[in-house]
Parts: sequence; structure tokens; C-alpha cells
Amino acid sequence: MTETAPPADAPLRATGVRTTRQRQAILTALTGRTHAMTAQAVHTALTGAGHRIGLSTVYRALHRLAEVGLLHSFEVDGERAYRRCPDAPHQHLLCDRCGLITECPPHLVEAWLTELRATTGFTPHPDRIDLHGHCADCAAAAP
Repeated sequence: MTETAPPADAPLRATGVRTTRQRQAILTALTGRTHAMTAQAVHTALTGAGHRIGLSTVYRALHRLAEVGLLHSFEVDGERAYRRCPDAPHQHLLCDRCGLITECPPHLVEAWLTELRATTGFTPHPDRIDLHGHCADCAAAAP
């Protein structure tokens, strides 16, 4: 028996969001990226690839997709930017120099949160923590 790939609109259907070709194109454009993209950058990428889509449509779709959890939003140089992340709760490591976004290994976060709770009594919401700093390449290149 051969395994079939899930339909391209499966993430949209799973959240109850109406499937449109624009939303599918935006999800595809953001999937697998290591850097967040602004609405302008998404629009440029899509129109450059031959999609006919208005900038206002991109803004509305990005907002809706982030609202239902299919995209994560970040502030990049004073603008809202978006990235498709894994579905499981996770934390982000954001490089302030090059913009690289990676997921933090869960076992490291669990150990840190356990120590944080024991030391301070503070219990953060572990489903979304963004840590800013410098990635290994940028830290090694720093003077």
C-alpha cells in the first residue's frame, strides 16, 4: 500500500479557515523559511513567482493565518513579519544581527523553566517564548 501526501489545504482545513489559492500560496511561500518575511516581502515573492495577488490581500491573509496559529509573527526592524513554524509548542531563538529564527530544543527550555519556577516562583507560558541574541555564525563573526 502506498502512502499519500496530505492535501495542500490540510493546514487550513484543520483550523477551519476557508481555503483560498492566495492563502495556500502564502503558506507555501513561508513554509521552510529560516527568516520571517514582511507582507511586502511575501507580496514581492508571490508576484515574482507569477501569482496575481494584491498587497491588501496579503496583509489580510497573513493576519488571519497568524490569528489561527498557522503563522507566527515577529517584529523585524519595526515591521510585523511572519514565519511558518512547526505545529507543536516551541520557543524561538532570534538572531538580532542576521534575522535567523530557529526553534530551541524543548529539553533545554523545560530544564530552564523548571529552574526558573523553583528559583523565582514565576510560571511563564511555555507555548511561546522568543529569545533574542546572536546566532553562532554572527557571534563568531563579531569583532
